[in-house]
Amino acid sequence: MKRQAIMIAALMLSAAHAQSQTPIRIQYNTTSAKVTVPADINDVTYTVNGANVVVNSDTKDTEYTYQVSGKATDGSLVINGSYKLTLQLAGVELTNQHGGAAIDVECGKRIAVELVEGTVNRLTDSQIGSQKGAFYFKGHPEFEGKGTLYVTGKAKHAIAAKEYIELKKSTGAIHILGAVSDGIHCGKGQPSAEHNFFLMKGGVVNITHVGSDGVDCDDYGCIRIEGGALSVNVSGDDATGLKADSCITVIDGVVSISVTGKDSEALRSHYATSIEGGRLDISVSGDGSKGIKGKRQDESDALVREGGYVSITGGETDIQVTGGNFVSQADGGEDVSKCMGMSVDADYTQTGGALSITALGKEAYAYNVKGEETVSGGVLETTRAPWTTDVRMYENDMTAFVAVVSDGQPVVDYSSLAIGAFAGSECVGFATFSHAADRYGIMRIRANSSFAGKAVSFKIYDYNYDKEYALQPSQTVTFATDACVGSSDAPLSLSYTSDPSAIGDIRMSSGKSLIYNLAGQRVDRVTSAGIYIKDGKKIYVR
Repeated sequence: MKRQAIMIAALMLSAAHAQSQTPIRIQYNTTSAKVTVPADINDVTYTVNGANVVVNSDTKDTEYTYQVSGKATDGSLVINGSYKLTLQLAGVELTNQHGGAAIDVECGKRIAVELVEGTVNRLTDSQIGSQKGAFYFKGHPEFEGKGTLYVTGKAKHAIAAKEYIELKKSTGAIHILGAVSDGIHCGKGQPSAEHNFFLMKGGVVNITHVGSDGVDCDDYGCIRIEGGALSVNVSGDDATGLKADSCITVIDGVVSISVTGKDSEALRSHYATSIEGGRLDISVSGDGSKGIKGKRQDESDALVREGGYVSITGGETDIQVTGGNFVSQADGGEDVSKCMGMSVDADYTQTGGALSITALGKEAYAYNVKGEETVSGGVLETTRAPWTTDVRMYENDMTAFVAVVSDGQPVVDYSSLAIGAFAGSECVGFATFSHAADRYGIMRIRANSSFAGKAVSFKIYDYNYDKEYALQPSQTVTFATDACVGSSDAPLSLSYTSDPSAIGDIRMSSGKSLIYNLAGQRVDRVTSAGIYIKDGKKIYVR
């Protein structure tokens, strides 16, 4: 009997905490709104002023469902309470013109946000007010449902939560059409002991036209991508695609990030960035810009200190960075930030996966590791070229295996050379040399269909001498989609005559060899990987 009584009590407790089956309906009609509360719910009250609705819930044990639909040209919804709830967006279009968020959930618990399948939902806030987002949560929202959501943040962020944000595998599509600050923001914006994160398990997220960061997680915050498709397009100085106070982890899914602006970054973490799988396509353009930045912060007021680590164990990561040096005027013009595909303040480790970096611009570098660099597996390819173009904008391509002959002798060290293909004056491809021992490079030549049948020309740039030369191919090359020229056994020969009067990196003085890096700094030696060493420390990588 005692056991049966316990079971009955447990069932009663479970029923008390069960989700209410009949939703509370909030329906908008241009300038008005109607709220319908089921008769058996007696702890929910509400007020309606035009198309502005405020709901107050006193429940402590029942998860109510709020179903929102309809359209209002100047309306809003505020839900106050202290217990978890479900919010169904069932075809709602809210524009708040008088101030405040379009939807503000002031419940510091889990909020299940369901994008009802087959519906399109739009939320826009006002430039007036101190709201942190057009769609704001005091607690932690968990998105699901196959519907579609469009959000525009005119005051600050588009979607903001005081704690974490999770997108479940069943999530449909979320489009951030614009934000004054961040597209998606997690965290209080002040030091706390709570752990904030953005977790994406599925769905489609597109973020564009934001004034600061695509996704930003403050207060020890982390970003974790386990699936789905995330696209971020950010334009602005000092902007970041994905930024986390603590860690960024990519396990699966497709991540596409395009950032344009001075001193900008695609990925930035203050402790560690880990790429374990998935596909990352990163494009960054601007002086001082970085594709991946492992930032070490040792300041006493920094929330996360002594980080700056980057590791790759799987997946495919392609980085293209374009730009030159950025000189900060805040420090009297003495702080120079270099344009790099990857900048690691601590250690870099690669045991698997594939990382390809293309650095475009005379001052752009592939990567720099201030700590220990350990590459024991996977593929690491770097291409550096002075020509600035985005070859990924072309629709067709062909392949060429190339080798260079200088002054009648085969070139055996390509570490300071860049080889490009050109359609007229436009650069349409770069040669990639995977290993220092390679005697040939693989070049993808890309162009539009209008270039079919036209001749391809080639150039070489020598960083040591700051010289550019025209290359003469051993045979005429015309562009043809999916064609292949040369092979690994018999590559296309590209020849040129160097300038014997050019002065290189090495100069003799008193019988000793003095070595200078590309910035004119004297160094002790250069390793086989092209790393400059000064007093036993790495300066930077070519």
